[in-house]
Amino acid sequence: VTQGREMASTHHHDKTSQQSKQHSTFSFRMKANILLLLLFFASFSSVLSKFDPYQINGGLVTAIAGPTYVIFATDTRLTDGGYEIKSRSYTSSRLWNALGESTDDALLTDVTSQGTFVASAGCAADCEALKRIVQTELSARSFLSVSNAATLLGQVLYSKRSFPFYSFCVLGGLKGKRGAVYVYDAIGSFEQVAVGCAGTGREMMQPVLDRFFSSSSCRRDGTAEYRRDGKAVLAEHQQVGSVTLQPPVQTYVDCEVEEAVGMVVKAYQAVCEREIGVGDEVSVCVVKSSSEGRG
Repeated sequence: VTQGREMASTHHHDKTSQQSKQHSTFSFRMKANILLLLLFFASFSSVLSKFDPYQINGGLVTAIAGPTYVIFATDTRLTDGGYEIKSRSYTSSRLWNALGESTDDALLTDVTSQGTFVASAGCAADCEALKRIVQTELSARSFLSVSNAATLLGQVLYSKRSFPFYSFCVLGGLKGKRGAVYVYDAIGSFEQVAVGCAGTGREMMQPVLDRFFSSSSCRRDGTAEYRRDGKAVLAEHQQVGSVTLQPPVQTYVDCEVEEAVGMVVKAYQAVCEREIGVGDEVSVCVVKSSSEGRG
């Protein structure tokens, strides 16, 4: 009986020891698997943090709405987002006819029945893709006014909000005989402005244009006189929902087209001296009413 008890005790001890070893091995494997999983997620997160599907290819686009015209301007430099210059004469997706009636080479000289143009800057590939989509959408319609075309462009941009086109646009054309310009962000929010710009160097270009084209400094006789225009809204009148609160900025500038083109070129000269992503040449497109021709 004693010998049987000793054998049973030994058997139980061996079984307990075997279970302990199995548990220890299982615990070691579990810890190793967890460690490998953590390492995998750490490396995957590192790769995701470095993943950047966009490349900023430079470019600065501008649009000016006048009483009887719209001016578009863009530089022609295409970069890799740094110091490498890919092209010094790039305009393919920078400035284009919304209906695609004119080729890129003939854009500045052709007479067209469709006076709505788009200027875009950012990632050149996204700008080109956006150009083709918008031209296809608009060409399927007999006629769209500039305001309707502006809405359509905003809808196309917003439809890609989860993975947006890295394309910053200004759209313009003639609304009746008066110029109209709309400026956009990357996901389609837009507003009508008198002077708009987008792209590399925008933060330098916009205040220069605002100064040049302020209502008191831009005059038909060509003189530039800087003073307050009296349109500022007092703080006590700036109440949300107030029907008397009107935007102090007009939706078009009041100056001759030749003077406006000269000021746009001067603004580009100022910016290109301080921003390496802007430079080489400036392409200017002037859209006028049919009685004056388009070019």
